[in-house]
Amino acid sequence: MGKGHFLELQEDIMNKAAKKITGVLLAGALGTASLAGCGSSQVDGTQPLLTSGEDTVTVGTGNLMLRMNQATMLSYYSMMGASTSGIWSQDAGEGETYGDTTKANVLDELENMLVQKQHATDYDVTISEEEQSKIEEAAQAFMDANTEETIQSLAVSQSDVESLLELYTYQTKMYDPMVADVDTNVEDSEAAQSRITYCRIDISDTQNDDGTTTPLTDEEKQAKKDQAQAILDQLQASADPASADMDAIAQGVSEDLSAVDNTFGDDDTLLDDKLKEAARTLQDGQVYGEVVEGENAYFVVRMDSVLDREATDQQKESIVSDRQQEAYNDLLSQWKDETDITVNDKEWEKVTLTDTEQFTIKQAETEESAEDSTDSTADTADSTEEDTESAEDTAGDTTEDTAEESADSTEAQE
Repeated sequence: MGKGHFLELQEDIMNKAAKKITGVLLAGALGTASLAGCGSSQVDGTQPLLTSGEDTVTVGTGNLMLRMNQATMLSYYSMMGASTSGIWSQDAGEGETYGDTTKANVLDELENMLVQKQHATDYDVTISEEEQSKIEEAAQAFMDANTEETIQSLAVSQSDVESLLELYTYQTKMYDPMVADVDTNVEDSEAAQSRITYCRIDISDTQNDDGTTTPLTDEEKQAKKDQAQAILDQLQASADPASADMDAIAQGVSEDLSAVDNTFGDDDTLLDDKLKEAARTLQDGQVYGEVVEGENAYFVVRMDSVLDREATDQQKESIVSDRQQEAYNDLLSQWKDETDITVNDKEWEKVTLTDTEQFTIKQAETEESAEDSTDSTADTADSTEEDTESAEDTAGDTTEDTAEESADSTEAQE
């Protein structure tokens, strides 16, 4: 497992915390799942972790959030068949372990939620009596669903669970008003995406069994170029090159070849530069008149749409989402800079992430809960942008959806 992949997963989980982690917590509280495991007995969950004015976040609340992230990460890697042995002690760079970075991210997110709660009145954001009642019901159900051993290992009380759910509720309800002033107008010229169809014929070095590489000979390269030329000739000779099936033509030349369609814009870094350079000279339906020699490949390319409407509109949505996320992050940073937050580092250091201090989400053996578990894991691995989506769902909605489920028992992980 690479450092980058783990850190990306950490960021992904933290970004989706309001929807994903809260959903898992509430499911655990209300019976389709519960938290089981063992932790350090030296943690005192009643101690303050964050203090700002009259607001306090306890170590118990922080530990619960940390363990939910831990359990979700381990669930994801187990699903992928990856080993999690020693994961938390692995080097994450700059003298930190993955355990260190995970704890730091949780602490940072708690600070974010704390300042959002403090600024909620600026936007007339409150937790309604109905939402508060559901939060309390969910917290009680979570306590009932877990064994006393697990509760003690978590060092968590019902009020700690309620506190976390309240913070998540403020976070989800604050997103929209915090980004309300963001400019959502995006011109076509800024988001323009073109759609092309192309065939790529690889001419990179051959990989040898001993790990070395061998460059293709001039004769081998020429044979590859001849294949590309054959595809180009047949494409241009077809009745309608603009709509001809390039993939079928490519496979007719060699069963190892294929054609794909793709979109790209000015900020694209994935497609070959020579391929894009050639494509930009074309109008809709035109085929580039020569075989394009790119980096380690020959290309045959057709411009399907200089301005692909669907892809361009999707890019506009992505640009607006990026603007909103930037504004949201900037405002959070400003608020934290202006707020005096005291961190109880001494107590937080007692909370550790090790192979012997792990928690898992225990699913009930029902068809419905199995589907919920699959959905939860798949959502965690999902790489799509869901920050805005998670901000649109309130904890009140989540509790309402899950409040009808019965609590289930748990067993400690050996």
